[in-house]
Amino acid sequence: MMQPPQSDLLVMREKHPTEHGEGRGKLSSQREALLQARIKDLSLRLAGTPLERHIAQLHAELEAKGISFKPQCYLSDEWGCPSGVPVIGLPFYLADPGLHSIEAELGGGVESEAEILMYLRHEAGHAINYAYRLYETDEWLRVFGDYSRPYRDNYKPQPFSRRYVLHISGWYAQKHPDEDFAETFAVWLTPNIDWRKQYQGWGALRKLQYVEETMARLGRKPPLVQLAEPDFTTEEMEGTVLDHYRQRELDEKVDVELRNAFDHILADIFYGPGEAPVRAETLIQAERQRLLSSVSQYSGVSRGAVRALLDHLAERTAALGLTLHPDDSREAAVQLTSLVTVLAMNYLYTDRFFED
Repeated sequence: MMQPPQSDLLVMREKHPTEHGEGRGKLSSQREALLQARIKDLSLRLAGTPLERHIAQLHAELEAKGISFKPQCYLSDEWGCPSGVPVIGLPFYLADPGLHSIEAELGGGVESEAEILMYLRHEAGHAINYAYRLYETDEWLRVFGDYSRPYRDNYKPQPFSRRYVLHISGWYAQKHPDEDFAETFAVWLTPNIDWRKQYQGWGALRKLQYVEETMARLGRKPPLVQLAEPDFTTEEMEGTVLDHYRQRELDEKVDVELRNAFDHILADIFYGPGEAPVRAETLIQAERQRLLSSVSQYSGVSRGAVRALLDHLAERTAALGLTLHPDDSREAAVQLTSLVTVLAMNYLYTDRFFED
């Protein structure tokens, strides 16, 4: 749930070490050593970590649904299931408490226990799809679409479409037929969800019924695909932890040429130079993570694009010397949220934040 800002939150966010090249001297020696360590040299393991318990819960949920196949899990660079191979990769940083804090700082936040289980169920959907080659069957094709369709990272979802289940943020089921099945499977697998009632009248209900019927038929049968070879494990990751985050930043970076396009709107939201006691950019920095998460979730726009927009607005607010009175922070946050949401939706459907 989105929380309104409080005046004591109006402090400048510490600059991101990889974004601005600053702040790393403030890191503890242990964290600095982790940043400089090669990932393969960290000897990370699933055994003995909370992930072991989460994986055991996933396996118990599969068993409770009558599914004998239990996908093998391993540590990798990100969440994933190699195409056609029924194994599950989990991000390496979840296996070490020291890496948790680095992910929180440089990656934008560590997954909660609930989110880890959501992602495990999703990846289990991929694994089941591949293990039984469901995507090759005519019925799967009729229900979910063409598996061979090009896989695009920048997809344009229809928010709140009832043809798809709601699970991972960003309307992820709409990304590709394979993701549609994985999301549908995840919802079906989740304990204590009455999906028949929740999705009554939705087009997505037929997809959930397909999963129910298919798993009842195949759940106790051995999988067609026995291959369980991970594609990229931590033992193969030659780069350092810092290299990993630098590459992620590059992969997610979105270049925007907005210049002074929204200066007049920012001037409407905030006070002019010297007119109020707090620098206006502190509100944007304080609200940055909340906006990044919520706008990405409900618009389906990539985090990279939303991040680039927020950084631009903060930079322009600082350059203009705009100010804010703490008593007005709630209203300013509402206006800022509305602005970012509208711009994100414009970007989603036109591939740009504004028309020249």
